[in-house]
Amino acid sequence: MPERDPGERTEDIWDQFSPTGEALATEEDYEHGYARVVRVDLQQHVVFRVGDETYGIPIAQIGEISKPMYTTPVPRTSDFVMGIGNVRGVVIPIVDLATRLRLGTCAMAREARVLIVRHASEQTGLLVDEVIGVMSIAPENLEEAPGALAGARGDFIRALARWDGRIIIILDLGTVLAPGDFLAPGVGRSVGRSGRG
Repeated sequence: MPERDPGERTEDIWDQFSPTGEALATEEDYEHGYARVVRVDLQQHVVFRVGDETYGIPIAQIGEISKPMYTTPVPRTSDFVMGIGNVRGVVIPIVDLATRLRLGTCAMAREARVLIVRHASEQTGLLVDEVIGVMSIAPENLEEAPGALAGARGDFIRALARWDGRIIIILDLGTVLAPGDFLAPGVGRSVGRSGRG
């Protein structure tokens, strides 16, 4: 048997597979005689409660989750706009999501949280009653909202999903955060979201 050059790089069988970029099955994968298929198309959503209903927003649209903060009211804005708050030195509008969804108002209980969401290059805080967790949804498990939900509230719904025995309402941030709706009725559209003329 020829001697191996000490400078020669050794390569075992696992190294031979690694350049392909494919995930290698483990002993656990083969425990039942087959390799588990790992899906890469699952969509992660943050799930939260508003009143008695459960909602979700794609995790990619959420920058952070904060405890409720002090807000300064802004004149000439809609009733669902609590005011503006300071998040890490950035002033953003804070929305009572329950009021926005016509579910009353969010109870400022211990579990209440503010979701800092990103949409159309802007940040907005959404006050919710409780953050439940993160769920992964396969695209085929997202269902269109039934026609019976059409109307003002139905426009806020992008899809429905089932998770842990619950029906999750996936919100459409484009509608929930429609800039024109931030103005109080009767206020001209030339007024910005901050309420300044």
